[in-house]
Amino acid sequence: MEKINLFDLNVDAEISGYLSETARWAKFLAIVGFIGCGFFFLFALIFGLMPAQNPYMAQMGDMYGTSATASRSFVLIIYLLTGILYIFPCLFLLRFSNRTKQALQAGDQAVLGAAFLNLKSLFKFMGVIMIIGLAFGALMILGSIVIGIFYMNA
Repeated sequence: MEKINLFDLNVDAEISGYLSETARWAKFLAIVGFIGCGFFFLFALIFGLMPAQNPYMAQMGDMYGTSATASRSFVLIIYLLTGILYIFPCLFLLRFSNRTKQALQAGDQAVLGAAFLNLKSLFKFMGVIMIIGLAFGALMILGSIVIGIFYMNA
């Protein structure tokens, strides 16, 4: 791939300050995100160790017409999947932060490129998750409409 020179863009002191501040906030958000992942795993562990005879889980199972064990397993899987999925954006954000700081200190263009590669990966990952979420939401709305029509005709 050929390098493109965009009017000799460079990182001056002002842009360096913006990038440095962005890197600090990115690191903060990544660390808080990892802590959030830990809470998801902790909640998954709590639900996994919760006895099947727990009245809350039995009530939840009765509400949805399932057993308490099935409700517990569903909640456990949702917490685990959410925790696992959220690790990736936090990791991309932390890598962006660390590499941006390293690039600014060393004046290394290649490391700055690697930092922005992680930022691109973060946005790409979040975009794919957003597309999946929007598609799932559209399917839920469509399913609700179809179920509503069947109940009205029954």
